[in-house]
Amino acid sequence: MDLNASDDSPRSFKKIIYFVRHAEAVHNVKEREAVQEAIARGETDKSQQDEARRAVLRGDESLRDAPLSEHGIHQVSTSFESLAALTSSKIPRPEVVLVSPLRRTLMTATELFGGKNANNEEGSQCRFTAIEMLREKRTGLSCDERSDLETIRAEFPHVDLSGLDGTDIPPIGEDNIAVRARTAKFLDEKLPHIEGNYLAIVSHKGWLREFRKTLKSRVDEGRIRVDFDLDKWDTTLYDNAEVRVVAMRWQDGELTSVVSRSVTNALSMVDDGFQYSLGPPSSGFSMFLAHRTTKVHFIVHAEG
Repeated sequence: MDLNASDDSPRSFKKIIYFVRHAEAVHNVKEREAVQEAIARGETDKSQQDEARRAVLRGDESLRDAPLSEHGIHQVSTSFESLAALTSSKIPRPEVVLVSPLRRTLMTATELFGGKNANNEEGSQCRFTAIEMLREKRTGLSCDERSDLETIRAEFPHVDLSGLDGTDIPPIGEDNIAVRARTAKFLDEKLPHIEGNYLAIVSHKGWLREFRKTLKSRVDEGRIRVDFDLDKWDTTLYDNAEVRVVAMRWQDGELTSVVSRSVTNALSMVDDGFQYSLGPPSSGFSMFLAHRTTKVHFIVHAEG
């Protein structure tokens, strides 16, 4: 799949994208236990708890590119059932699944979108592609380092690894601002040119957080309009294995509008036109949507 196609696309186009955070991984369990122990010791300050969380991960090579926990696998199964209700009769399954090359995201994407059956005639028709730009912030901790290509290829033979060619590899020690810049580059240079009208993006809490901050900055600049079913959409974090259905429209090569819903809310409103919720190209927004659903929050200017 060519992720760097020339920009000869129509003046206005739309993509429906399933944004997904990976399910609980083994290192997430260790982090949670460390925080609970810190609280039990009377360490109530968040900075103390964060240090306890990081300390349990430092130097633990058993957590390198950690897999999903047993509970994480159950989380994906639950998300799969919810998503199946939507994709079986409403919005199509993704044609392309873009995924971070870490084991926890690859496992989540595979379980959620049927990657194990990708080569079967009766299996998934999704194309799976690993992209470095979707990685979690490279903290220097072993849990945030991916496996070598041979290991990934052996475990996930259905995933196209051609994009892991040594370019776009984030530097170790990058901060949140650097991750945000990475999400902006993906939004501007990669996402509009990916073939397919229905996509999935499987990434990490930090990446998804900074992606929303990128959207928020463009709302503040008046460049785009967004419509989320969340009151504090720009600061609310994704839960493990959470799936959100997002409609995005581009006009003249620029992203102009974003409509984001939980799977449940997308399912309840899809017959009222979720797939067409971005309105006509001239408006680039879901103007009629407000009359057809509850829990709509139009975010046009910065909130106080």
